[in-house]
Amino acid sequence: MIARSAVVVLATLALMTVPSARPAANAASQQIDDERYYTLVARDGDPDTLIAHMGLTMPDPYRELLFWNPQLHNVYDLRVGQRLRRPGIGERPAFPSFDGDFSRWRVIASHTTRFEGSPPYRTHNIVNAANAVNNFFDDSRHPYISPRDSLSLNWLLGDISLASGYVWGHAILVVDGVATDIPALGGGICQLPSTIFPAAMNAGLDITGRTNHAYFPYFWWNYAEGFGIDATVGPPDGADLVIRNLYDYPVRLFMRADVEAQTLRAEVYAPPELVPYPTEIDGPYLYANGEFIAAADAGWVWWAATTVVSQKTYVDGGLWDRAFWSHYLEDPYFN
Repeated sequence: MIARSAVVVLATLALMTVPSARPAANAASQQIDDERYYTLVARDGDPDTLIAHMGLTMPDPYRELLFWNPQLHNVYDLRVGQRLRRPGIGERPAFPSFDGDFSRWRVIASHTTRFEGSPPYRTHNIVNAANAVNNFFDDSRHPYISPRDSLSLNWLLGDISLASGYVWGHAILVVDGVATDIPALGGGICQLPSTIFPAAMNAGLDITGRTNHAYFPYFWWNYAEGFGIDATVGPPDGADLVIRNLYDYPVRLFMRADVEAQTLRAEVYAPPELVPYPTEIDGPYLYANGEFIAAADAGWVWWAATTVVSQKTYVDGGLWDRAFWSHYLEDPYFN
């Protein structure tokens, strides 16, 4: 009888101590949770402010933030109260697996430009740069752009030299606000970013770096509709085209240079699991006197001008609407 009473008393004490232990456990869990996550406050929609508030000091903190937060597809709609995982604390979330057989990957977007009328040196450099892109993605060290990762075209192209297969051509130099052509190795390679830029926009990729030409060289490209969607590069550390992949799956680029047809085509490939974000390209428009005029209807514009093209991408029930403005100087060769 005494033994049974003791058991009952011990059991009762055990039950009584459980509720008092729970708050301590919850507090500990809350502390760990607070260390791993950051809750957005006012002004955190600006990437630099967000990084400063989170105290991130790694070389590319925004890239790391995206790697640790796979749910961030629309980085242009960060809101107060949203919680983000702090990079480097705990285990990094994994992205979903994908079909690694590149033969099964499909084109999700493409764009074609023409280079008719280009001199032989320019054609040579265009083909050489296109091969550089294809060889880059055919390398096992970087076969694709990983989810949330970025690609710099300057970094991809690397050394623009005779040793890397380029020949002398011409590039644009601006001196005292006046654009002029100068001798340059690799002249003509800007056909690549000018072809990749609209293809990447149509694919729903995020373009974080893009610079237009000092003036629009329509006499080489011979297509008015390209006015406002060109892009230039200046390897190794000049103007650059930078693309970020905000999909859950990797993507890769492929260039097709047709010397006979004098066309260059950029294709964006993705595994079959990837469903492209619905994307619309609005423009480009010539902006003059407070009015927007479709660039395709404007014809050749040789004077100093401003254009804009918008990428409207629908992501997770929201929209990112990014405007890419171009400011061109007067064509120095028009008379």
